[in-house]
Amino acid sequence: MIKLKKNTLRIAVTVILLVITAYVLRLTDSFYFGLARSLIYLGLCFAWGVSVNGRIIQPYARRCMTVISALMFFWFFVRTLKFDFFSVEKYPDIVRYIWYLYYLPMIFIPVLALFVALSIRKPENYRPPKWTLLLHLFSSLLFLFVITNDLHQLVFTFPDGADVWTDKNNGHFIVHYIIVAWLILCALALVVIMGIKCRLPGGKKRILLPFAPIALLVIYTAIYKWRLEWLYYFSRDLTAVMCLMYGLTLEMFIQCGFIQVNTNYLELFDASTVGVQIADNDYNVFLSSKTAKQVSRDILRQTQSGPVMLESGIRLSGAPIRRGHVIWSEDMSALLNVLDELKEAKENLEDGNAILKEENALKARELHIAEQDRLYDIIQRDTARQISLMDELICAVEQSDDEESRVSNVKKMLVIGAYLKRRSNLVFLADKTPELDVKELALTLGESMNNLEMCGVACGFNNGLSGCLPVAHITAMYDFFEEITEKSLDCMSTLTAVAVKADGKIRFIINTDSAADLSILKSESVTAQKDEDGEWQLVLSLESGGERI
Repeated sequence: MIKLKKNTLRIAVTVILLVITAYVLRLTDSFYFGLARSLIYLGLCFAWGVSVNGRIIQPYARRCMTVISALMFFWFFVRTLKFDFFSVEKYPDIVRYIWYLYYLPMIFIPVLALFVALSIRKPENYRPPKWTLLLHLFSSLLFLFVITNDLHQLVFTFPDGADVWTDKNNGHFIVHYIIVAWLILCALALVVIMGIKCRLPGGKKRILLPFAPIALLVIYTAIYKWRLEWLYYFSRDLTAVMCLMYGLTLEMFIQCGFIQVNTNYLELFDASTVGVQIADNDYNVFLSSKTAKQVSRDILRQTQSGPVMLESGIRLSGAPIRRGHVIWSEDMSALLNVLDELKEAKENLEDGNAILKEENALKARELHIAEQDRLYDIIQRDTARQISLMDELICAVEQSDDEESRVSNVKKMLVIGAYLKRRSNLVFLADKTPELDVKELALTLGESMNNLEMCGVACGFNNGLSGCLPVAHITAMYDFFEEITEKSLDCMSTLTAVAVKADGKIRFIINTDSAADLSILKSESVTAQKDEDGEWQLVLSLESGGERI
């Protein structure tokens, strides 16, 4: 089940109460109550449009959902004109064409929702494939049939010799049934595509939640179009039902995590372990993490010329940002204590024998060099294959005259270089501590994935672990990630990783559309499966000691 935050729950309750209020107002015949009901729906459409425009990360999906909210707003607006401002007795032609305009949002909202589903798991520069233009053309053709119905009556038929044509005395013809079938087909395709594209843990079960309003909408559309009186009388407001169901479906996709949003940044900032503050140009603080040092504006202003050292051993540093400044604090007390101790040790050594001083210094240098040699030997041993591959890429760049090939090899060098850097860092960290915070895994994979995206590979990582892990766990998962990356660098476009704990073991799951044969990676600790869509799922299982099973 979805865990709703308090703010989200309050918004949901408010919307439900507004919808109930609008429904109650529908039961009255008062003009003002009807107008108030319309204003409620118009306000909900406008507010939802503003909300999705500020939350959705993927630009194309954001534009589609904003247009959907605009079409909902337009639908409620023309419906208000039809029922509250134009009488069918006085303005039959105007009322009829307003009724025809209903079909603009009715036809295009399902199509745009379908495009939202197609944009999931796509990069920010995603553009729909050219074949989707056929969906636009077909939808436009259906609406053209509706708006020109007076000329051919292929959508709605009217009695022969009728003085006035309205939505009260019409029948249906073939194009009308094509439109109904099209609406149902788009609704079903929306859920199917969402289910296929879902790659979140437990996502296949979550898809049942947004499926419910779509199923209700399909049933309601059939009941409405065939005019079954027992339920047709209960709710004749197709506009409200269709807009609410599609809005609810898309919002549930957002809440389920299928559509990425840029919310919860403030909570992340507040919980940051780094003491950071964001201030305006006058150094008025607007955001502050819990660990940030609270000081006066005058002291904050001094960071403009350089770091400021406080009495408690806290160093404040600042940097300009757009329309303000960012100030962060660092606890330098431990370092200052070390410096004091070094000064005292220096004074003691100066009182001693010069030869002993040189001897101690020589021994210290020997130990340091030996320790460095040991660590460098480990790094050389663990990254020998990547170092060799880096040498090959450097030679290829120097010898190639093809600019495109040079750029491609340089991008690969970035990926290999990121691995060499982060893998070496893990060696140094392992020498200091047997365990690391799981955030180190996210940082390690994040740098490699950032460089992979420069090579055109869409990446994502979902960390389901918490607390600390043995360095051996992190090293094994990163090496596994690198093996897959090196074998698939020239033949994949997406790669997602998930780290979870199940049955007392660590599972590191990688999904990719690599065209390489990754089955060669199978072992007692690694499973590799390729689905019907050509996507690989590889799972690395680790025991508590960090070794592969």
